[in-house]
Amino acid sequence: MQYSLSMVCKLNLDNNVPDHSSLSKIRDRYGSEVFEEFFDKVVEECRINGLVKGERIMTDGSLIDADASIDSMIAKDEDVGAIESQALKERKPTEAMPRRKITNKTHISKSDPDSSLAKKEGTARSLRYKVHSTIDADSRVILDSKITTGATHDTKVYLERIKYIKTKYKLNIKEAIADRGYGAINNIKSLNENSITTYIPLFSSRSGKKALEMKEAGFIYDKENDQYICPEGQEMLPVKNKDMGHYHSKAHVCNICPTQNQCSALHKKSGQRIIHRSWDQELFEQEINRMKEPIFHRKLRERMWKIEGIFSEAKNIHGLSRAKYRGLQKMQIQAHMTSATQNLKRLITRLISTFITALLQHINFEFWKFMICIIKYKISNSFFYIRGIKYI
Repeated sequence: MQYSLSMVCKLNLDNNVPDHSSLSKIRDRYGSEVFEEFFDKVVEECRINGLVKGERIMTDGSLIDADASIDSMIAKDEDVGAIESQALKERKPTEAMPRRKITNKTHISKSDPDSSLAKKEGTARSLRYKVHSTIDADSRVILDSKITTGATHDTKVYLERIKYIKTKYKLNIKEAIADRGYGAINNIKSLNENSITTYIPLFSSRSGKKALEMKEAGFIYDKENDQYICPEGQEMLPVKNKDMGHYHSKAHVCNICPTQNQCSALHKKSGQRIIHRSWDQELFEQEINRMKEPIFHRKLRERMWKIEGIFSEAKNIHGLSRAKYRGLQKMQIQAHMTSATQNLKRLITRLISTFITALLQHINFEFWKFMICIIKYKISNSFFYIRGIKYI
């Protein structure tokens, strides 16, 4: 380790290498901006070498265990904190820890205040951060790596990060792929308005389904007059609110309707029927139909192995499964350095591939044909002659 560090710092073996505490102080002095600039420089080098087209992007988020225990959480309210502290003091060594109702609204970690409680399916709730990464879908080069608290929902930062990437790298994004966590209808609508084709499943499997069920039951939506016509030909007029339209029938008409017992619309005690319709119902129906298309499924399968593989590499090889530092700013440094390392690996692979390709173009064809023969049959330590030329 000392030899490797000496090589990086261009020091002789007799020189003293910097102490780890010095490196920590240097990191704090530089701040996250310098490390972000380094990450951006690596992305730019990838772009120069043809690894970043930016026409197709993929986005996903992954939780990172914070360097803090759930037991470090204390109540934000001083009175509640005093009660919990007293109960802890009165606990006998043989007794279990006092049970507490802990949430992000009522408690905060004393060790790492920026972390928050979060969980994913199959794991226990714990203090975590979340990294939101966006990659070039063709080369798997990481374009953005944003750290938030673990409780931050994917949809809250998605459009902001897409705009950031598009502006910073001046990309002409044509296609965006993400999982269900980013499938808020506002996200899809906004991307479509910017001429970006989305392959993002709707956040809820029930989104837009109720109005479709009403359509199948015979309730026809009259777009021109903004009203529903029931199977018996009666009008249902709109009562609008902020999120969606509510279409109401007349109670006295429904009460004498011969098919009122078979009516599938919601009904009040008065007998009045109601249908709820989102303002984006047409977009919901469009996306529900698109989600059934084979190309949509292919894009989601591609997303799984590409960006999920990025997170697996970052966590299993580069230590991003757990926070090395505390605080959002320092965690952002860890994310930038991890992402820069992964991008450098892809850049080096491209440079080596380019060099080998150029080299092979200048190598005698018969020699290359011979090398393929050796690899194929795993022959070594022998003499071969091809057209009078001797190879060892």
